[in-house]
Amino acid sequence: MYKILGYLLFLPFIGFYSFVLGPVLKLVLLPGGMLLFFVILGPKSFMEHLRAAYPQLKNTDKGDKAITSS
Repeated sequence: MYKILGYLLFLPFIGFYSFVLGPVLKLVLLPGGMLLFFVILGPKSFMEHLRAAYPQLKNTDKGDKAITSS
């Protein structure tokens, strides 16, 4: 009896966390963590570490300007 009651209480909370609370927490905590690193490291050091973590960002130059038609 207690095992069935345990499953009836446990499974809805697992579903709620997996499909509702988990994605919401990711939307809030990931950008907040990146902002905290930005504040701690400073902009220059933060970008160096970010480029080291993502090699595809290394090809971007600061002087690149978008080509626009005039």
